[in-house]
Amino acid sequence: MARYLLLPLVLLVSLCLAGPLSAQSDEFGKWISLFNGKDTTGWVNAKPDEGNHKGPNRWTVEDGALTNGNDGQNDVCTEAEFENYELELEYRVPVREKRDGNSGVYLRGWVEVQVFDSHGREKPQAHDAGAIYGGFVPLKNTSKPAGEWNRYRIVHLGKRVTVYHNDALVQDNVLVPSNTPGSMTLRPGTKEKLDGIRGPIMFQGDHTKVWYRNIRIRPMLTAADGWRPLWNGRDLSEFTARGDKRAAGGLVWKIEDGAFTNAESGGKGHDIWTNEAFGNFLVHYDYRSDPKVEGGNSGFYLRDQWEIQILRETTKDPHSDGSLYSIKAPDAVVRNGPTEWNQMDVKVDGMKIWVWQNGKLLHDGATLKTRTDNHGVKTEAWSKGPFKLQGDHGKVWFANLFIKPLPDTGEQRASL
Repeated sequence: MARYLLLPLVLLVSLCLAGPLSAQSDEFGKWISLFNGKDTTGWVNAKPDEGNHKGPNRWTVEDGALTNGNDGQNDVCTEAEFENYELELEYRVPVREKRDGNSGVYLRGWVEVQVFDSHGREKPQAHDAGAIYGGFVPLKNTSKPAGEWNRYRIVHLGKRVTVYHNDALVQDNVLVPSNTPGSMTLRPGTKEKLDGIRGPIMFQGDHTKVWYRNIRIRPMLTAADGWRPLWNGRDLSEFTARGDKRAAGGLVWKIEDGAFTNAESGGKGHDIWTNEAFGNFLVHYDYRSDPKVEGGNSGFYLRDQWEIQILRETTKDPHSDGSLYSIKAPDAVVRNGPTEWNQMDVKVDGMKIWVWQNGKLLHDGATLKTRTDNHGVKTEAWSKGPFKLQGDHGKVWFANLFIKPLPDTGEQRASL
């Protein structure tokens, strides 16, 4: 089976999909449909050799939605497999007198985001909708009544999972180190084991009836598209403190829960730079900061000269979070809560800068002719430089750093 081929775009995404859509450029990943609304093309029995699941796929299409029809059907999964991605879908559970509607969305066939009839619960639990089954309780309960459509937006990068349920953040970039109960173990029809790094999207069908529709995915940050990690996730060998006196004893940044942070220094540590320098590029990074220490003040510097500000403040101000520090305020205010993770996508092409935060555009080809932290120093018409991560202000954490170098034009190469 051609596991590494993406499904063709067979259906335009429905205009009735609720809520705002992401605004990233296609350079960060193109949306593709996983369900054509007519038949089960691209979907197979996820566990054809296991117990009650044995036999052909018994899912069907009903009123334009993918459904398991009756209770106790097989689990179903995509033929295609995915590594890093953003997933959107709508689901509906039935109105029942007994036994709440119950299903699940399995990421890479490995990690279950719970689907459950949870409407009206004041305090969500680890089995409610929005939970990562097995211990990750949703931050809030946003479930609609049974019989109504709910919407998931899920970002799965490495071992970290972010979940929006009906447009509310319910899982904040949590680290899920292993598979959850009920996951797939083998690729359908083979004895090849899944490893949690790459896998299909699976829907649980062996509980109650459930419906899914408007299922689409945006594969992102993949090696096949030229992306590579900017941080190896194990140590900090890709970074240096550049002779900072405060780093005389070595980097004070540490690895913590799958991220790296200056927290052990109380936020009064030192800045760090990548060993590599870059010219044109696409870069992705996730961050959060501690608002109790200098307002969560930090920054991510492009080519060591243009700072994307990190701060608790979320106003449209040239010193607030998401600003190009001291020069340009963000075009939108979309930062998550003061202690929550944020996902950043950045493009630099020559002197132009594009920034997306949590899927929304903050800066659209902005041109900065001076450094953001020193207006008296002009930036060169073209330059290469490392990324700088500010660590001498507040406490900050970074994760999921990926880079895609872009070609330099002939004019730019000549000015190096």
